Amino acid sequence: MIEGMNTTPTRPLFALYTALLLVGTALAVWWAARTSPEEARNRGITPSEADYAITPPPLPEWSVPVIGVVGLLLALTGGALVIRELRAGRAAFAWGLTSFLLLPVALFGGLWWAIATAPAIGANIGLGLMLITLGPFALVFLLGAALTALLTRHHR
Repeated sequence: MIEGMNTTPTRPLFALYTALLLVGTALAVWWAARTSPEEARNRGITPSEADYAITPPPLPEWSVPVIGVVGLLLALTGGALVIRELRAGRAAFAWGLTSFLLLPVALFGGLWWAIATAPAIGANIGLGLMLITLGPFALVFLLGAALTALLTRHHR
């Protein structure tokens, strides 16, 4: 265990705050990175030519910014609540570290979904390149979070 690490027991709400942060981040990143069918048409890709690595669920176009803004608000709220718990001493530093080590994984997840559901030509190539480049980073962050969480629980 790291010397001077706060070993305060973490409140159960901390997991909810972390979930808000992670889910909100994934949704906001998807919204920011997605390619709309209109953008694809502007690039010369007609709906009949569009290739999807994963066919996206049908969403009304008005719902996309709503999902993105709600995701952004969830991420900001969750992040603020996680930081508040850490600053108030109601959560151990290691649990905060675990939460923030998972943040890039949520970011990669939102980006992955945006690429996987993008109307494009050669969609599988883009998705494959993303998995090859970001997959190892996501694995490192996941392992770091798991190790931190295990060490924290072990030293309780």
